[in-house]
Amino acid sequence: MSFKKILVPVTGADIDAIALTTAFAAARPFNGHVQALFVYPDPREAVPFVGMPVSPEVVQQIIDNSTTIAETAQASARAHVEAAAREADVALIAAPAAQDRVTCSFREVQGGFISAIAEAAKLSDLVVFGPSTLEGGPDVSGAFIETLTGSERPVLLAPEKPVTDLTAKIAIGWDGGAAAAHAMSAALPLLAAAGKVELYSVQPVPDGASSLDAASEYLALHGVAATSRTIDAAGVNPGAVLLKEAGVAHASLLVLGGYGHSRVFETLFGGTTVHVTAHSTLPLLMVH
Repeated sequence: MSFKKILVPVTGADIDAIALTTAFAAARPFNGHVQALFVYPDPREAVPFVGMPVSPEVVQQIIDNSTTIAETAQASARAHVEAAAREADVALIAAPAAQDRVTCSFREVQGGFISAIAEAAKLSDLVVFGPSTLEGGPDVSGAFIETLTGSERPVLLAPEKPVTDLTAKIAIGWDGGAAAAHAMSAALPLLAAAGKVELYSVQPVPDGASSLDAASEYLALHGVAATSRTIDAAGVNPGAVLLKEAGVAHASLLVLGGYGHSRVFETLFGGTTVHVTAHSTLPLLMVH
């Protein structure tokens, strides 16, 4: 079990480089392949519906402007991929292929950004998004949420500062729920390569102690030795507690369930996922 194909949506923004560097770190223990995906929007969709006639000349101008913007973004995205691969000593190849080193390819598709990323995610072991993804506009944030909750693929959210090692010490946020269990299971390839693994159970959690023991036993069966402890949230958002503890422990990665409650519920009432994605300085591996 390993991360052999890692998908990175690229848009031409500066955060592409951070997402790619993080993806290379995730691929390195497995000699995996990182595929950078750029989505060309359909230029016809740039034409607004205004309820009144628009001249063919104006329509064509709008399409031409949209095409120029997309081409500029594509060139920037490709440059970011080439620079990040060169910096990380990663081989650029034409298409995904198994090799005895980390490789990277650049792919272009046309269509809706959210649907294109969700489709590509179906056959990816991991999808890596850049920092501030939830603030990156409706397309980028929508792709993150759809990949996490719709495609149900493991998602790695890169921090603001590039990281080159995800496995020095991995922290796991555990609440006994299905989302946390799926996240821990999905992270097993990285956990198996980790120098140290710590399980945090933020109280109050029903049957928290027995659930934490069961999680430790599960990891042990997969050859992962983990220390575990419970932490009293004392009325504080569990996400804040997890971030604090993982930060104090100098964790290189935090694994947790994504949107254990419904996304609407968490957005309205301040769930763990919303807090952690907004405030984390660590890479986050999440599964819904």
